[in-house]
Amino acid sequence: MSKYLAMLLALGLSGVAIGAEPPAKAERGAQPCVDKKQHFQKLDLDKNGAISREEAKTHARMDKGFEAMDTNKDGQVTEAEYRDYAKARMERHREKAKTEMKARWDKADANGDGMLSREEAKGSSYVMKHFDAIDADKNGQVSEQEIADYMKSHRPREGGNRG
Repeated sequence: MSKYLAMLLALGLSGVAIGAEPPAKAERGAQPCVDKKQHFQKLDLDKNGAISREEAKTHARMDKGFEAMDTNKDGQVTEAEYRDYAKARMERHREKAKTEMKARWDKADANGDGMLSREEAKGSSYVMKHFDAIDADKNGQVSEQEIADYMKSHRPREGGNRG
């Protein structure tokens, strides 16, 4: 895994980024359904294995994306079409987040040495708060890998939080 992807996963998806703070839970809005199959089945009101245009109207995101999901244009979204759409959407989201994360890192890394000094890290109160713990090699600077490693080891566990 590239260091940018590791940092993206560690920082971007957790809501923490250089120069940005994680939004409060209420600000993030509704969280996506983790179990796509269960979500699909819930939307398939008549249980015929496909979501019709009418069924899609019961869910704002499904209604908005229906045309794009219905790749064969038969007026129904199958579970495979739904899954493929969700996968492509997630990939677009990851690529956008990866690009934004790189731009934030490059902006924060004022001298371009691939490391953040304590001064450069001041743009992120999260990194500053945990700077000493993130700085694994205790050289007074944090690397992308150190941030990714720290975030990976401190990500919330299922059913719990970081405190």
